[in-house]
Order: sequence, then structure tokens, then C-alpha cells
Amino acid sequence: MNLPPGLRALALERDGVLTAADMRRHGLSRPAVQRRIEAGDLIRMAGRVYRVADHPLTLRARARVATLSVSPRAALCGRMAVWWHGIVDNPPPTITVTAPRGHHGAVRPGTVIIRRTLDPVDIVTHDGLRTTSKALSVLDAAVEGGMEPIDRGLQQGLVTVTQLIETFERRRKCVGATEMARMLALVDSGARSEAERLTVSLFRDEEITGWVANHPAEGYEIDFAFNAQMLAVEIDGLAFHRDAVTFQRDRTKRNALIAAGWTVLNFTWGDLVERREYVIAQVRRALSAAA
Repeated sequence: MNLPPGLRALALERDGVLTAADMRRHGLSRPAVQRRIEAGDLIRMAGRVYRVADHPLTLRARARVATLSVSPRAALCGRMAVWWHGIVDNPPPTITVTAPRGHHGAVRPGTVIIRRTLDPVDIVTHDGLRTTSKALSVLDAAVEGGMEPIDRGLQQGLVTVTQLIETFERRRKCVGATEMARMLALVDSGARSEAERLTVSLFRDEEITGWVANHPAEGYEIDFAFNAQMLAVEIDGLAFHRDAVTFQRDRTKRNALIAAGWTVLNFTWGDLVERREYVIAQVRRALSAAA
């Protein structure tokens, strides 16, 4: 590969993707770049965006190319940005890029461009690529396809409710703001997963009171604690309970709470969606027994 060592190292850091500006910074003129294209060392992907020929066109490389092809001021956003930030495991089929209004760069196949003006605080650089911030990314992604990105971001501690609300305040007059507001109203209950939020609605509908969400006890947080009755209601949310380590941690938590005198009820997503009467009956029975 006939590239300057520094440029080669940069290409390895950037998934094999380089820009004309990168070339200039490492001493390659336009004719020098053209010679390397002709020699098969570089492949022009779009405009002034290139890929080193011996690097595979991975999804990360495609995301870089799609973003850089639009504009130097463009940023990866939405569900692809959430994946890029490591908040969700599975990438979406479409790459979404946000770009300033009035700029008309190249649009790659499988890419959607959103024209809008963002506050500088809502743009970050992650792994050498401009993206929307984690908070804006999860809000955009939730508008695209549901609450899971917000759940995952909150559960992993990668975003906070305060950050989400502050980000929303900057976007409240923009497309998608109504849906963002609806989701944040659920988040603001204090429950951190979709299953927990469903429980909040269920308790309110059935006028079950006296609970506190995310209550600290015995070194853990109880999803819903009825302190007066020492009743802990734990919700097994879909996104959160995804591996054996998490399962074991929850069993250890349950044992610690029981040893400290708490009665512990565990409910699943299926219980909340398909067996609402069962959930309510179990909670009422436990509350009555502790009265």
C-alpha cells in the first residue's frame, strides 16, 4: 500500500475511509491522490471521500462514507448514531445523516438525509466521525422506531433524564418534537424501562398508591418500593434482562432484599401486557398481607 505511514495509520483508525483534507494534511497533492487511485491503492467512494483498497467496506466504513459524502458539517444521526455510540447492538438497515439546510452533497444508496440546523452542543465527534450527541441520537431513534434506544441509554448510564429533557427543549419546535414529548412524559415518571413505565400506568389506572420508583435499599435499587409494607416489585424489562450475568445479579439482589425483610414480587413483560389482572391481584394481596 503506497501511502505515507501517518496516513495509513489514520486510515486504520477510520475504518479505511479518508477525505481529500486528510490527504492534504499528510502531504498528498491532488495529482498524487489520482496516481494512487490509478495504481489501485485508493478507491474514490463519493466526491472527495476515499477508501483504501485493501480495507473491506464494513458497515462502519459505509456510515463514514455516507456522512462525509454529504458535507464536512454533516453528522450521523438517528438509529445508526445510537448504534455507533454503542447504545444498541443491532444497526438499522438505513443510514441517517443530518446536514445543514441549503447544503446539497452526495447521497449514497441506503442513506436518508435530514436537513436541519442543530445547536453545536448537539453535535459531537465519536471515533473520528461527527455524530449527533447521545441524547439527541436516542431521541431521534425513538421517534424512528420506539422507546428501546431511550431505555438502553438510561439503563447503561450513557444518558440521563436531565440531558434528554435539555436536548428536547432545544428541539421542541422541530419535526418529531410531539413524539419526543410523549416519550419524555413517560420517562419523567422515574421508571427507566418500557416495562417499568407500563407498570406506572397500571398502578395509576388501578389507583394503587404508596410506591416509589427506583428506591435505594440494601445497596440496590428497587424498581417499585412500597416502603410502609416492605414490598418490592421488580420488573424484568426486555432490553435490560438480556444475559446470564444480569440474571444472576437480579437473583442476588432478590436474595439480599428478602434477607433484609422485604417481600419481593417479580413480573415479566408478558405479565404486564397479557396478565394485568394477575399483576394487580398479586400486588393487592401482598399489600393486604403486610397491612
